[in-house]
Amino acid sequence: MTHRPGLRPVLAAAAVLALGAALAPAGAGAATTGGWSAAPTYRAGDYGGGLIRSILPAGENGLVNAADLAAFEATGARPAGSQDQLGAYANLLYAGPGLTDAQLPSYYNNESFGVAPGDITATVQPNPNVPVTIYYDQHHVPHIYGATDQALAFGAGWAAAHDRLFLMDVLRHYGSGTLSQFLGPSCADEQMDHDQLLVADYTPAQAQAQIAALPKEYGAQGTRLVTMGTAYVNGINDYIAATSTDPSLLPADYAAVGAPPQPWTTADIISIASLIGGIFGKGGGGEVANPALLQYLDRQLGSASAGQAAFTAFKEQNDPAAPTTVTASFPYEIPGTIDTATTAMPDNAAAPLSGGPTDTTPGCSLTAPNKAALGIVASLLRLPRSMAMSNALLVDAAHSATGHPIAVFGPQVGYFAPQILMQEDLHSPGIAAEGAAFPGVSFVVQLGRGPDFAWSATSAESDVVDQRLELICNPAGGPPASQGTYYEFNGQCLPMTHHTFSETGIPKPGGVGGPVVIHHQLCNTVHGIVQGWTTAAGGKPVAVVNQRSTFGHEVDSGVGFLHWNTPSLTNSSRTWIAGAQQIQYAFNWFYVDDQHIAYYQSGLDPIRPANVDPNLPIWGTGVAEWQGFLPAAAHPQAIDPPQGYLTAGTTSLHPASPPPTTTTASARCSGCSR
Repeated sequence: MTHRPGLRPVLAAAAVLALGAALAPAGAGAATTGGWSAAPTYRAGDYGGGLIRSILPAGENGLVNAADLAAFEATGARPAGSQDQLGAYANLLYAGPGLTDAQLPSYYNNESFGVAPGDITATVQPNPNVPVTIYYDQHHVPHIYGATDQALAFGAGWAAAHDRLFLMDVLRHYGSGTLSQFLGPSCADEQMDHDQLLVADYTPAQAQAQIAALPKEYGAQGTRLVTMGTAYVNGINDYIAATSTDPSLLPADYAAVGAPPQPWTTADIISIASLIGGIFGKGGGGEVANPALLQYLDRQLGSASAGQAAFTAFKEQNDPAAPTTVTASFPYEIPGTIDTATTAMPDNAAAPLSGGPTDTTPGCSLTAPNKAALGIVASLLRLPRSMAMSNALLVDAAHSATGHPIAVFGPQVGYFAPQILMQEDLHSPGIAAEGAAFPGVSFVVQLGRGPDFAWSATSAESDVVDQRLELICNPAGGPPASQGTYYEFNGQCLPMTHHTFSETGIPKPGGVGGPVVIHHQLCNTVHGIVQGWTTAAGGKPVAVVNQRSTFGHEVDSGVGFLHWNTPSLTNSSRTWIAGAQQIQYAFNWFYVDDQHIAYYQSGLDPIRPANVDPNLPIWGTGVAEWQGFLPAAAHPQAIDPPQGYLTAGTTSLHPASPPPTTTTASARCSGCSR
């Protein structure tokens, strides 16, 4: 696609609204090469014509230093840029249904590349040895210009730390299962550590190995991702070093932690990626809970056949009455004749699992959670509910009065300060992108726009997690232990891999007691992390394991985001889909330019044997192993679909009918029961 005028997207609440218009190329006369300008020349290389707009309540600036905190407590004054986007977006509620194009500037901010003359409020060169400059606009959005991709990433790391350092620290400790170490011991922090370690229990060496594998798996783009990630961490550490000599750069929250921020490593990127991907980009994994419902229905309705019929009716899978994003058929996870020998039904599916990192330390309730981080943690716990409100609506050019596509994108992550997303404008000779990104992995834009296109997402909840029951065995013969650490696989009695994750929680100011040493005991099989032990098949001990397709590949999806941030790689709807195909987390992705709309549902979707029931636990003995992953062509996708529009949301649940022989792409879970 040659860059053409006409695109009119608006990023709203980290969302995108696109309205067609006849526009002339922007930035005419600017000193640019391929859209690159060494200065923040307003609209250089930007074909949005100034009509792209964004909003991120409450605001971009998340830094509250000690002086800011004192001023707020004395007068109620907030730091500039910390709440300036809240009122405009809140007022949008009262603007419909008569909202006009002319009124949009009252509710959304300008999302043009660069900074308008007179709107630069600060200019920062983080390090004299790194060729990058950060220009802040009137909404405190950083516009980052680097002479190389690595310099740009360094600046992105510095800007992320400036606006979200304490939040990023909470995220990296949450993602690595060390909140108790960072925030102090409490039952709440310890339980969150338990829960996250059951999702991703990587040792530092395993995390580094994931990063080291990227060049081998993805070639030049993998190498590029690694070098940018390393530079990004260097930028964060450069900012952390500056806080030791400039107190105005240090968030006031660290006074409650009782220790200064510690240096980052690239393993911290893995921790945050595993946390964010685990919250927003996965589906499935409820197979052990499903038998509890099935067994309940059997008892209530008096027979297994009646219970099964009711269970099927509860499923969202292949619901012909449900609205779908595209009308074409994309059959997936439609079993043939089920072989009950592959299904592993717990003896009592409603009973809690035993063992594993499930019990908190005795006396953990003696210390209250750190109040400084309590709001952040509470917001993180609300994220799975807030993401269910994401939405998107796109209308193609043929059905638009302007002759250009119209799109409204609304990826929702809740409203709190500081936001878990941050805004940024990234430019180097190879990169041109603006929009929103998760701090801690923000060296690429994850939701936003390129020179003449925009993209966004809703959570897809595709079934990328299976729960298996590993049959416990005794290598010496005789009865196996109830929480044994050997399991049967392909006729062998194999040992589980055992990790002990230890952390020391030191009570913070206001806490009681002394240091608490917490030991998290984790076991892994060839399928994944052991969630705990129970019994099945008439009292045989089994371990419940979550098999997640993206386990061990937390940052691989960054290759897809980097593809979208690179104009030479993404210059049409089809090349944009090529980037979407590299994202392994489960999302509905939407695209718009001045002529086309497009959709692709990403995810590393396992192919299960046809004789397996995808809604119930599977034996891990080797009788029902995954048979690869769904090829890109089989994923739900469309460019300018026949119906003339694309839409998706993740809020509606519909009663299901018996599954047909094919399925249409849906914005909801493809293989779960609720």
